[in-house]
Amino acid sequence: MYSLRLLLTALMLLGTVLSVGISSWFSTQDARHQIEELFDAQMVQTAKLLGLFYHYEVPQEHEAALLKPRVLQVPTSGAESFTEQADALKLAYEHKLAFQIWSRDKRVLFLSDNIGAEPLTEFTQGYHRRSYGGELWHVFSYYSPEDSIWIITAQQDEVRQELVSQIMHNALVVPALVVPFMLLIISLISYWLFRPISRLEKILSARSARDLTPLTLPLPRELMPVRAALNLYIGSIARFLERERRFSADAAHEFKTPLSVIKLHQDGLREMLADMPQAKVHLNAIDAGVERLSHTLEQLLLLARVDSLDELHLEPCSVLNLVEDSLNQLMPLIADYEWQIEVDPGFIIQAEPFYLELVFKNLLENACKYSPQASLIEVSAHRIGKEVEIRIADRGEGMTSEQLANAVERFYRVNENQGNGSGLGLSICSHILELHGGRLSLAQRSGGGLIVSLRLPAALPLTLES
Repeated sequence: MYSLRLLLTALMLLGTVLSVGISSWFSTQDARHQIEELFDAQMVQTAKLLGLFYHYEVPQEHEAALLKPRVLQVPTSGAESFTEQADALKLAYEHKLAFQIWSRDKRVLFLSDNIGAEPLTEFTQGYHRRSYGGELWHVFSYYSPEDSIWIITAQQDEVRQELVSQIMHNALVVPALVVPFMLLIISLISYWLFRPISRLEKILSARSARDLTPLTLPLPRELMPVRAALNLYIGSIARFLERERRFSADAAHEFKTPLSVIKLHQDGLREMLADMPQAKVHLNAIDAGVERLSHTLEQLLLLARVDSLDELHLEPCSVLNLVEDSLNQLMPLIADYEWQIEVDPGFIIQAEPFYLELVFKNLLENACKYSPQASLIEVSAHRIGKEVEIRIADRGEGMTSEQLANAVERFYRVNENQGNGSGLGLSICSHILELHGGRLSLAQRSGGGLIVSLRLPAALPLTLES
């Protein structure tokens, strides 16, 4: 599963980096081209200026007097790049620039001492490249017809490359410094843009499973279809559950009268056929089926009643009193079992007594139903933080992991072939506990049996267990 926020941030950052990188590359290429043209023009201008100075400094009739070439001394500075400081008279790049002036008979007249006395070109006009002293030089040759001399200006390639490198460095360093700030800005923008989605997520996560009211929170125009679809879906679920609730209640009411009639006629037949043993078998089977169906209808009516509740009127109740009242209502069923009650009288919870007694009666009756007679059933209560946990442990067959996972589902029966259960009891108990702000959980008991745990909020400060 991926995050839209992270994906959007990554794509925006990637787009920014690519755009800055491509822009920097094109800027560097353009700068390289401009630098080449600038230095080439500079060499042309230097050659023409040297020709002009030669014309005025050395008249043609005195040229023969130059028996040996004049050499311009170029001092070497300690500075090797633009970024280093140098004396004004010893500039960093002076020793990387050179010139030569040759006569028409190819005799050197003037030259700088950082280049040899050999001609840098083949005396053809234009731009050339030549390696000298292990360095690549850009050379421009110019012939002055007026003075009949060849003027050659040269420049090391290192000058141009270092300047281009400096421009590239600046073009990369600035974006590298800007990218973290861009990442921060993009993260803030994505956070702001996704705030409505985060708000919607929190509202949906905090909603109760029974809250089927439409969503009304304000959302951007792009999310309005999502809200409309969710409201449509919620409305459909609400209508379906309402139809199911009405059907269950109506069906239970409609079946009660026919069952009463069947029961009445069954009692009449039992009296009429009292002397027929074979008839008693069939009458007992009818009686068991009627009892089972009656129990199912009672559970359906209770389920419809509980489903219609939105909230309960809670009041402080003693856990011990609730357990004792529930046990008293189950007489004489509980007389066939041993009971161990360990509940502190000081444990007080917020509860609606009528519905919570239904929960205790259902769970205690199940413990008796699925445990061998004369076995021990334990009821205990413990303090866990701000809650009270009530545990009912029996010595029955227990449940498998799959059965534990599905036990609170409606109409789920652990064993379809045994028992008279409708598969609604635990579901009703779980729903009642949710209305109380509590929860129901099931676990296997070590040594066999089942542990049913009820967690409910405490109403008053609880006494500490010894």
